[in-house]
Amino acid sequence: MYKLFGTLNIPGDKSVSHRALILSSMSIGKSEITNLLEADDIKATIQILKLLGITIHKKLGKWIVYGNGTNGFMQPKKDLNALNSGTTARTMIGAVSSNPIECRFIGDKSLSKRSMSRVTVYLEKLGARFKLTKNDYLPLKTFGTSKLVPEEITIKKPSAQIKTALIFAGLNISGKFSIREKVLTRDHTEKLLKYLDVKHKTIKGKDGSNLIELKGPYEIYSKNIRVAGDPSSAAFFIVGALITPGSKITLKNVMLNPTRIAYLKILKKMGGKISVKKTNNVSGEQCGNISARYSKLKGTNINKLLSPFLIDEYPILSIAASCATGETIMNGVSELRHKESDRIKSIVLNLKKVGVKAQSVGDNIHITGSSSLNKKICKIKTFGDHRIACSFMILALLNKNIKIDNEKCISISYPKFKKDLKSLLKK
Repeated sequence: MYKLFGTLNIPGDKSVSHRALILSSMSIGKSEITNLLEADDIKATIQILKLLGITIHKKLGKWIVYGNGTNGFMQPKKDLNALNSGTTARTMIGAVSSNPIECRFIGDKSLSKRSMSRVTVYLEKLGARFKLTKNDYLPLKTFGTSKLVPEEITIKKPSAQIKTALIFAGLNISGKFSIREKVLTRDHTEKLLKYLDVKHKTIKGKDGSNLIELKGPYEIYSKNIRVAGDPSSAAFFIVGALITPGSKITLKNVMLNPTRIAYLKILKKMGGKISVKKTNNVSGEQCGNISARYSKLKGTNINKLLSPFLIDEYPILSIAASCATGETIMNGVSELRHKESDRIKSIVLNLKKVGVKAQSVGDNIHITGSSSLNKKICKIKTFGDHRIACSFMILALLNKNIKIDNEKCISISYPKFKKDLKSLLKK
């Protein structure tokens, strides 16, 4: 049996890569972005920005962006194809809504089954106009205007995509504009705004809410941006080390944003031997090195309040749970139904295939760990979901009979995953 051993530099964070490109495009001047994640989702954002009149190219390992300002998007001559990227579609819909242009957004088969009204319903309150298909999916047409009205918008769903779409629209709104999120979500957009010297306020309420205040329109001046290592990508290798006997790894330059590393607390609670050493600040984000080694895990109960901070990590946490002693309950995970696949269905179905007791109960997932996986050949159905594919490729370290039906989908977020995994494998 193989073990994971050695050190690895984690590729750039996907969420920050999207935001770095878009905010650089909305800045004035030339930006250089280093360690940008070169995955399919990011390529979708690059191609859309190019169609909107932004000059972007790669030179000597850096991505160069020539921004046109917050109101500088041009009328595209073609449809804007977000491919499989919900982040691309939803945040760019927000960005173009405050520019006087018309755009038609399209996506692949999977993305065209994911709700866009989650975003448009809030943008419409500012005066933006849209035309959606009957079932609220792509294709979607935007009718942008430079005369959006400043309002206070309350977001009921815990979604950083919705918040970011509103912020991008708000950068070109005249007057005081505020966003209240009832449940805290990832704050990469706010951190990048601060790094770019965009003046705004974030006020934390006693009820746990967050109020973000903007006063535009803004002139943003370009800065060079370095993208920190992706903690969601790091999670695969951390869990792999925890469940594989003899393993010991260190992952370098990983982002330590508190809204992204809740999974580390969960894994430590399960008995995972994990240590974190802070290193430096990278374009507004704290980074560090994470070490993990083989551990005997036990089941745990995951509070639903942590759900917004674990949305991409539940698939790999389900793998940790399947190798733990006892039961793990993931509470309040309804948002998983709105990702690249219905991840509740994907997790439960595939864990059952490999001989792990798993079931969905309302908005919760119950997993009972097993010391003996199904030794028969099991074909994992990914539903084209990169997180499901990578997670079960980690479980396959313990069972060579686990086969993935679509490994190509990992290019959505981590094209070099197999190569990096192989670099850590030792006998």
